[in-house]
Amino acid sequence: MSNNWDRILFGGSRFRDAYQEAGNIEDNRDRRPHPHKSRAGDSVDASTCQELADLIGGMVISTSPCVVMRIRNIKATILGRRTRSPLALPFGLSFEEDLNLGESVVLQKEINPLMTALRKRGIIVTAVHNHWLFEEPRLMYMHWEDTGDAFDFAERSFAAAKEAGLFNRKSRHD
Repeated sequence: MSNNWDRILFGGSRFRDAYQEAGNIEDNRDRRPHPHKSRAGDSVDASTCQELADLIGGMVISTSPCVVMRIRNIKATILGRRTRSPLALPFGLSFEEDLNLGESVVLQKEINPLMTALRKRGIIVTAVHNHWLFEEPRLMYMHWEDTGDAFDFAERSFAAAKEAGLFNRKSRHD
């Protein structure tokens, strides 16, 4: 991944290489092709989109572009009303050609662990912000991006989410 964003985010490829060699980035994308890997630039078809949804334990929201989502199990309220809205509680990924985007709701205590886990996997974190006012617990949202194989991105994103505790442990808000 040597491009302009490399220079901006990592200070150039030498810094990124050193960061990776130190074990801070698990970037093995070029060495292990996914069995369902499509050629770079190919669109994700409907059956592939369903496989990507299955990979995260979610559902297909759209097939053009492919958007998959899994709703987080957080007991949340907005304006004192319980919500299960996909606008409030998403873990979502989108895939178009070789552009991959991610967004998830995160509790405040999950922000640093998720950001660290994504960056360790060579994924660019682009934003952390709020969406709602008067919500309980405090809900924040993280966005990330990468290019390349959709399955590889989905696997790395979901592994980061699990490592950060988004899906594999109960919080007091579950």
